[in-house]
Amino acid sequence: MRTWYRPFDNAPPAGTAEVYIHEMPGGQYTNLREQAESMGLGARWHEIARTYAEVNFACGDIVKVTPSSKVVGDLAIFLVSHDMSVKDLERWGRITT
Repeated sequence: MRTWYRPFDNAPPAGTAEVYIHEMPGGQYTNLREQAESMGLGARWHEIARTYAEVNFACGDIVKVTPSSKVVGDLAIFLVSHDMSVKDLERWGRITT
């Protein structure tokens, strides 16, 4: 069956131990990876996955279900696309006028 659906399947062909690092839900893994690809960030996928774990930790290791996992993923992509880290975001949040 997988051969027939291969043109429509963007999931990795096999599991990866990387999931133990970023703890990203399976459905979000494929969706976020596709989103990163569409934004021209596909080559930075491992950086996005690592940043996902950092954002999740900064948010208190939240339960990752929609919409909370979407927020963590979107923030990870935002940070990577702006060459920022969670530490940068924390410093930026402390700036007062």
